[in-house]
Amino acid sequence: MFCDWLFELRRFLHWGPVIVFSLMAGVTGTTVYLNEMWWPPQESFYAAINFVSIVFLNLITLYHFGMSIVVGPGLLPKHWRPNYPEEEQFLQYCKVCEGYKAPRAHHCRRCNRCVLRMDHHCPWINNCIGWANQANFFYFLFFFMLGSIQSAVIIGSSFYDGIYRRAYLQQGDIRVIFTLRSAVACVYSLGVIVGVFLATLKLMQMQIKTIMWNCNEIECWIVKKAEFRRYMNGSNGRPIPTFDYPYDLGVWRNILEFFNPSSDGINWPVRPGSDQYTMTREQLAQKLEKRARTRTYKCVAPATGYWLPILSQGLMVTVCLPCADDPRIVLKIGDLVHVTRIQDYWLYGERVLSKKEQKLQKKHQLKGHIRGWFPRCCAVESLDDEEVDLTVGDTGQVHEQKKTQVGSKAKKRCRKCCHN
Repeated sequence: MFCDWLFELRRFLHWGPVIVFSLMAGVTGTTVYLNEMWWPPQESFYAAINFVSIVFLNLITLYHFGMSIVVGPGLLPKHWRPNYPEEEQFLQYCKVCEGYKAPRAHHCRRCNRCVLRMDHHCPWINNCIGWANQANFFYFLFFFMLGSIQSAVIIGSSFYDGIYRRAYLQQGDIRVIFTLRSAVACVYSLGVIVGVFLATLKLMQMQIKTIMWNCNEIECWIVKKAEFRRYMNGSNGRPIPTFDYPYDLGVWRNILEFFNPSSDGINWPVRPGSDQYTMTREQLAQKLEKRARTRTYKCVAPATGYWLPILSQGLMVTVCLPCADDPRIVLKIGDLVHVTRIQDYWLYGERVLSKKEQKLQKKHQLKGHIRGWFPRCCAVESLDDEEVDLTVGDTGQVHEQKKTQVGSKAKKRCRKCCHN
């Protein structure tokens, strides 16, 4: 238990929390220093309240920031299985955690664990946002924004008084006296407040959306794919029953569930007509259709795994990077990759492991990423003798319809990227 807490405390030593603490310390120090000249707390009762609110907002912001890190999102136990074995067919299996993923749980490759109701991995707290700490994260954003507004008013007003102090000299009332250091700190703090406030405002908008609809960013993406899947299958004459998102209980119940959850992180209240596995069955069906669209590529040129491979793969590959933080994988000539996402200059897929590598993976001794992006010019697509048409139904069952190509031989089609 002590070792777990020690590990959580080590999360504060990451660049994300260090930057947050540094920015808060710099802005708060500037705010207190200027407030002593602009509106000193001993001047009046309201000035004292203003100073107390500065201290209060900073302390409560730091408290919820620290709790977001220490409490964590809530992790699904390794080797987890449902109480009833027959329910395993409705769940996805995590090879890393060697267990099934509970409803609304997702695996985080940075934390290397399955996270309960995972929203996203936040580098600023060096942890995931999930079931256990999302309320603390929301409070952190809320009080951080209030503190930013108060600091902006104090620093902005002090800056105005310091610039136009000649007018105050004529009136005989000098409040703010700037030195070069304090002027630079004032301008710097104002820039930090504006930039961080806009970024926090976007995060707050996303969190409010999650609270109102009880649907985080990952689940919103699943719902969009469900709608697209039904549109495509309907266009092909294979209609699928409408997908009803099971966790939207109404605005007020969604708010109550967020701030006072009745769930244990595994079993969730659902709307009438749905059950615990409505979402997971849809996820399985999407995975099966994704596998049906998978293409096999063979590596014909080494992929270095660099994020900016300008020397090895050319200028256009470096400029046209995929808009994602997924890892880049290293490939050798002859490696096979199952590709699921295709862009003009990049491909995303999973490298096929050899038997030796599979044994190392089971022992958690395999180094490097096997799933991620690589330059498209490093591989060519391979076509088998038979093409398999996979039609996925709403229940997640797969029906294979093989189309035999008479007299055809193994084909290979190359799609090369130009090096600039």
